[in-house]
Amino acid sequence: MSSNIRIEKICIFCKEKFIAKTFSTKYCTHRCNQKDYKKKVKEEKLRKSKEEFQTDVKLKELKVISIEDVQKKTYLTIKEVCLLMNISESTIRKLIKNGELKTIRVGKKHFLLKSELNNIS
Repeated sequence: MSSNIRIEKICIFCKEKFIAKTFSTKYCTHRCNQKDYKKKVKEEKLRKSKEEFQTDVKLKELKVISIEDVQKKTYLTIKEVCLLMNISESTIRKLIKNGELKTIRVGKKHFLLKSELNNIS
């Protein structure tokens, strides 16, 4: 049984006029439906990405290390040494690997004695 309903509507995606056979029809063609769906999925991914980026930025802001706090410590992590000495993390790791810096390893973290930093040339 086919419907005799003919309603003039405007497609949500392409904004073209079309004749709908049901009250719930929103798109003029299946292609417009697919394109609108893909557009919504892409927008949702972008929204989630922006939210994750904002939460990452907030977490980094919470973990800001001040130089004054670092100077008070006896044992320093690699990131704290980077901040204090103004050199990259990879350089410090190379110095550790070459044996120029002695570290204490706890789990996966390296801790350096502040007095060891004076030995770096």
